[in-house]
Amino acid sequence: MNMKMSYETHVDLGTAHETELSEALDRLKLEHDDLLRGLNELYGQARLVEREDDLTQALLFLLQLRVKVVAFSVELERHSEWEEHELYPFLNDYFHRKHSPSIVPSLWMLEKDHELVTDNLNSFLKAVHVIENNSGAMMPSQAAAYLIHACRILQEHLRKEEQIVFPMTEQILKDMDYFFS
Repeated sequence: MNMKMSYETHVDLGTAHETELSEALDRLKLEHDDLLRGLNELYGQARLVEREDDLTQALLFLLQLRVKVVAFSVELERHSEWEEHELYPFLNDYFHRKHSPSIVPSLWMLEKDHELVTDNLNSFLKAVHVIENNSGAMMPSQAAAYLIHACRILQEHLRKEEQIVFPMTEQILKDMDYFFS
């Protein structure tokens, strides 16, 4: 009887871990979809600024875009914090225990992408501030270029992250299924 209870406990733990990992994967997919939607909107609006010939209108677009970039940056940072403090450590610990090649270089590369995105978003915000205070200091299209670059890097970052993280989580779920079956 005790053996059966112990076995059931392990099955429950497996199910709990599978559920937790499945929820993390679902969260990752959902947040990536949300980030991509916001990213595409920012990119489209930055391209409008880039093409706008009327400097007054371009500045108005930039000021509106600044508010959206700040809100987007908050969401991106929240997502990145979750990945960095919860998802990546779990994946790294799991694959480290399997004596597989380290995933640290891949995660480091993703973190560097995130830093580049953050730097470009901050450069955009600084450029908008400069233009707002002195409209002749810089062309609005130059400020928009920082945002466009950030969007392109982040699009590629999300794609790479999915190519790295999704197969890893699927492998863990397969391993758990095998272990607890």
